[in-house]
Amino acid sequence: MAGNQRAEEKEPGMTPFADAALSAIEAKLDSGTSLSLEDGLALYRTPDLHGLGRLARKQKERKSGKKVFYVLNRYINSTNVCYAGCKFCSFAVDEFKERERVVRMPADVVFTKTFETGANFNQIHIVGGHDPRQLSLDYWLPLMRRFKEAAPHVQLSLFTAAEIDYMAKRHRLSYPEIVAKLKEAGLDNVNGGGAEIFAEATRAKICPNKVSSDNWLAIHEELHRQGVASNATMLYGQIESLEDRVDHLMRLRASQERSPGYNAFIPLAFHPDGNELNDCGWTSGLDDVRTFAVARLMLDNFDHVKAYWMIQGLKVCQVALQFGADDMDGTHGSTDEEMIYHSAGTRSGQYVDDREFRRLIEDAGYVPVRRNSTYQEFAWDWTPQVLQGTTA
Repeated sequence: MAGNQRAEEKEPGMTPFADAALSAIEAKLDSGTSLSLEDGLALYRTPDLHGLGRLARKQKERKSGKKVFYVLNRYINSTNVCYAGCKFCSFAVDEFKERERVVRMPADVVFTKTFETGANFNQIHIVGGHDPRQLSLDYWLPLMRRFKEAAPHVQLSLFTAAEIDYMAKRHRLSYPEIVAKLKEAGLDNVNGGGAEIFAEATRAKICPNKVSSDNWLAIHEELHRQGVASNATMLYGQIESLEDRVDHLMRLRASQERSPGYNAFIPLAFHPDGNELNDCGWTSGLDDVRTFAVARLMLDNFDHVKAYWMIQGLKVCQVALQFGADDMDGTHGSTDEEMIYHSAGTRSGQYVDDREFRRLIEDAGYVPVRRNSTYQEFAWDWTPQVLQGTTA
């Protein structure tokens, strides 16, 4: 019996997958052919979860080998005042109806909070809302220059395309004009939020007042043309269809081809607490790891897929490393307070020690690598000059 089994295993034409559709997809991937909408749907629907993971892991290792990245960073939500009115959001506050919940940090407070636990980090990550009293060049340009003067080793990963669109309208500037001003002040990277889902019919239901899909892509492409990197996201698990998800990934892939500059893709799992789409419930762990894998396989011109521990939790993100992810995002400062996902019920904490990142990555069979926003690599114990005789 054992001999017959070995003979069968060597027989030409036998698929190594429980789902034969994955063999055809593997052949396309091996030949460097981009996957189609139908391929993406087949990946989402395959019963062969292990085969899906094997394909995604193979693609991940083609991109980054055995490396898995993390960043020492500071994360700040500088304001939660927002007038976009997105139905999936639990973070936004109407300052006239919920005064007790308003957070709107003066620039001096943002600066002090950034450095209150020292300056041994590589990224400042700040996201806020459509706040007419804060989201202006008058507020941000001086603060950005101040950051760069105090800590030139730190990259500024600020705003989303939705915030840039809002700011451009306020100042009556074109996208090239506002990007040029932000770059001159020190912008290194733009965060991937605001993408939500690109399918117009779905987007019109969940975030009708936010930047359009086409303009989100146009802003990122203009950033890339001017030498500013960016990330991309997708909000999944709300009212979107699988077709919407795959279409979203394909639009990102086409955007990267038109104007290269996306560093990483980050799947954002919908959280239902305290918003108008709470009937959608929580995503499952199975949906989470499938989404990481499908993203890795569809986005063949993206170098990195990030498993953001704040959203799916450390345990799911560690498993995601076996499903195509090669980044676990940032430690956050020990005094940082993320508000967007915590307002929506995330069960994750606020801070992870970088030693824990390295342990989780090594336990998953990979090599932890410290990075900055644009994936420049650093020794795990690297210390900036600012800590060796100067102060921030």
